[in-house]
Amino acid sequence: MFATFAPGLLPAPVLAQASPVLSGLAILAAGGAGVLAWQLWQARRQYSIELTEQSHLVTEEQERARQAIEEREIIARESQAKSEMLATLSREIRAHLNGVIGSADLLLDNSLQARQRELLTTLRASAESLHQSLNDVLDYSSIETGKIAIGHDSFELSRPLTDVVEHLSPQALLKGLELVMIIATDVPPIVTGDSARLHQVLLNLMTNAVRFTPAGRVVLRVELPAGSSAPSKQGATWVHFSVTDTGPGIPPELEATIFDRFAPSDSFSPRKFGGSGLELAISKRLVELMGGKIGARSLPDAGSEFWVVLPFAADGSPPPTAPVVPAGLHVVVLDDLAASRIAASAMLQRLGVEHDVTDTEAKAADLLRDAVEAGSTDLVLLLDESVARERATEVTRTITNQPRLAATRVFLLSGAPEKIGAGSFGFPITAFVRKPLLRPDVLLEALRQPAGATPRPATDGALEPKTEARQGPSILVVDDDEISRSVTSQLLARLGCIVDLASSGAAAIESVDKKAYDLVFMDCQMPEMDGFTTTERIRAAKGRNAPPIVALTANIGIKDRERCFAVGMCDFVGKPARKAELARVVKTWIPEELQSVS
Repeated sequence: MFATFAPGLLPAPVLAQASPVLSGLAILAAGGAGVLAWQLWQARRQYSIELTEQSHLVTEEQERARQAIEEREIIARESQAKSEMLATLSREIRAHLNGVIGSADLLLDNSLQARQRELLTTLRASAESLHQSLNDVLDYSSIETGKIAIGHDSFELSRPLTDVVEHLSPQALLKGLELVMIIATDVPPIVTGDSARLHQVLLNLMTNAVRFTPAGRVVLRVELPAGSSAPSKQGATWVHFSVTDTGPGIPPELEATIFDRFAPSDSFSPRKFGGSGLELAISKRLVELMGGKIGARSLPDAGSEFWVVLPFAADGSPPPTAPVVPAGLHVVVLDDLAASRIAASAMLQRLGVEHDVTDTEAKAADLLRDAVEAGSTDLVLLLDESVARERATEVTRTITNQPRLAATRVFLLSGAPEKIGAGSFGFPITAFVRKPLLRPDVLLEALRQPAGATPRPATDGALEPKTEARQGPSILVVDDDEISRSVTSQLLARLGCIVDLASSGAAAIESVDKKAYDLVFMDCQMPEMDGFTTTERIRAAKGRNAPPIVALTANIGIKDRERCFAVGMCDFVGKPARKAELARVVKTWIPEELQSVS
């Protein structure tokens, strides 16, 4: 430490000796100050440079952020424009397909020459394929953009399965394929989940199977996996769905990529067999969204199997009332296809009908005799058409010519009963039953037909045309498209309905105000006043007296459905509308006393 001295207090010699030292110290101090000043200036200069660079970086980052926001906005606008374009195209194509498919259905109900029916069936199947391809593109787009929502509603499990098989029946009939639907007896009849997505997955798998199967059969089977008869801790029951076919099987090189988009295999090329190539990829994504698993394998002999396992929450609804079975009834199923025998047996078991199954006419005769000895008084033979044609003589000799079995009623199982004349075989036929067997109520109604009645095809749950003395349900069809109005009204007329037409929302409100309708089919996309506003106004004006209003629209998205139900519509039918779907709606929402189910 340096001591500080006042100069005046030191002697001159001392000061003289200390002066050089002090001068050196002063120089050192001045130099240190200069260094410090220079360092401070350098630091300030560096800070200024860094501050300027940081400012440039911030400005650049802000510019990049602004550009990114603009790019996202541009992409969002383009995506919105694409979505609106797809929705518009979808709506327009569906509206036109409504006229094509509906007109084909109307023509197929008439008496046609074999060549005419073949060409018309081809036309209808092609229109259905176009419709499916349109659905594939829209569905894949929705999945990719995350717009798919999974619903959780209570539904009858057999309904989406039946709709799928009915939808593909014309295409399968055209190819000569036999479709079979088997629902195991221990599968719960009512579950909670997404019925629409289940329908979509099964339709994709079944369409794929029908497309790639040149001959033979396609079987849709539903059962509970081993060990899953009880609900899980999460309240869900695992349900196993499988689609098997007799096609070429899955190529080994495709097994690992079968569910990829446009799996690269010549043998499974969409160009070769038709379709968009998106069905399996869409199915995989939907199954995963529903919390399930999906897989595929080649079968040992020939063909392939696609399987899906899905969790469906157990539904607490009471079981449906058991149907009334005619006393003394015993049914023997004679069919050469094992899957068809299993399907018939499962359906008869659910109905509570005593029955046996076999693939030979000799065994069928033995079973019928055993039933007589056991006390059965009403014998029925469910006979497959192929057996009847190939072994008509044997059937006649071993069954119908035996005195003890003379009262047996014969029901012919056929994929196209309208093509068969009553006298086509050497034995009497009580009625024709359409294959595949899908609806237990239709089968039971057919079994009630007495022996000696004029043979007629068992319908698929449609309504009988009414005579003029007996009026049918009164229905209003609201649609701004003339073709759609015409086709829908004619399909409903074939179901025995009395139909009025309205071409606008205002005309619909006026019609409902003047007449009490049993049901209204409402198009949603109409100029001036759309179907949503029209529905709200009808319900506001009529209150509790408002008729049930069903959406009949080409806008089939989830949000479209939600909006329909939000304004008070009670049901939903997407275009193109099919006769079976219209029949379902009519039977659901119109009082039973106005119906006559054949």
